[in-house]
Amino acid sequence: MKKRLLGMLLALCMCAAIVPVFLPEVLVEAKKAKGKLNYTTYELKEGTKFKLKLKGAEVASFKSSDKKIAKVTKKGNVTGVQIGETVITVTDTAGKKYKCTVNVVYNADHHVHTTAYKEGYAATCTEDGLSRGEYCETCGVVFTPQTPIPAKGHDYGKDGKCKVCGAMDPNYKPPHTHTYESISKEPTCTEAGFTEKVFCSTCGEVFLKPTEIKALGHNFVNGYCTRCNAPEVHEYVTVPGKAPTCVEPGYTDFVYCKICNEVVQMSETIQPLGHEYNGGITCVRCGADLNGHVHTWVIQKYVAPTCQEPGYTEKKYCSTCGYVESSGEFIPRIPHNYKDGKCTMCGQKEE
Repeated sequence: MKKRLLGMLLALCMCAAIVPVFLPEVLVEAKKAKGKLNYTTYELKEGTKFKLKLKGAEVASFKSSDKKIAKVTKKGNVTGVQIGETVITVTDTAGKKYKCTVNVVYNADHHVHTTAYKEGYAATCTEDGLSRGEYCETCGVVFTPQTPIPAKGHDYGKDGKCKVCGAMDPNYKPPHTHTYESISKEPTCTEAGFTEKVFCSTCGEVFLKPTEIKALGHNFVNGYCTRCNAPEVHEYVTVPGKAPTCVEPGYTDFVYCKICNEVVQMSETIQPLGHEYNGGITCVRCGADLNGHVHTWVIQKYVAPTCQEPGYTEKKYCSTCGYVESSGEFIPRIPHNYKDGKCTMCGQKEE
């Protein structure tokens, strides 16, 4: 019995010795979970600062994932360096890490351009190229824009091949040995000829151009051509004459052969007829009065009436003296000729 009580007392003493050691560790673990950053994300302009603080825990270190974007001091002062994004990691004395995402934006008063280049490429014979561009890698400002470089086109040599890319000229004709030919044609009585023409029968190139020689025409003697023995055949043409007037002369017909130009009938002059008054004051032929006035006739032609417009008879008068030989008279409009409800002349529908 005594041994049993002694064992229980010994166990209680051991528990009492353990409790003071265990409780502080629980309190430490609880204390670890209380740390909190004042910012988990932050946006600042280039060259500006902000303070990063850890509440509820003791800071061991500050570290930036990209010091070119933003840097941080041992006291948590964060400075924006250039445009971009980085992560500031804060580690407490217990080893726990806290993160703040920092976004650095453009600041016109502080920004320093980071020059970068976009490489272009040369133009070819058939395709355009592109020049090299220059810009700021951080803010995107373009200093030198890329511009197209026009295609150069082919540079064909004597062999028809492009000196740059080797493409063949589609219009290239390989050199060859000319096959010279010469032709000419003597003129005849009825057909023209031409002088010598020298050309290549293979490629068609002309080296000596010909000149046309007009036809000789027939040379008839005793009814036959002395060159081609063709019988003499005439084709007569009559140029009509003109009748004389009271004051102007006329002339008779002129007849000639258009093949050989032989004149069959010469034109003869016909003297003016003179005025004929027959006891009146106006010439019966030309209308001239005794003082010699010659009428300038104006004739308004006859206009037939229709179902749409009236007509007029012919009117003839002198535009200088006003003498009226015949006055035009009004002809009334003719009525519509309806058939199947429609006028056969103008197409108007019957009302």
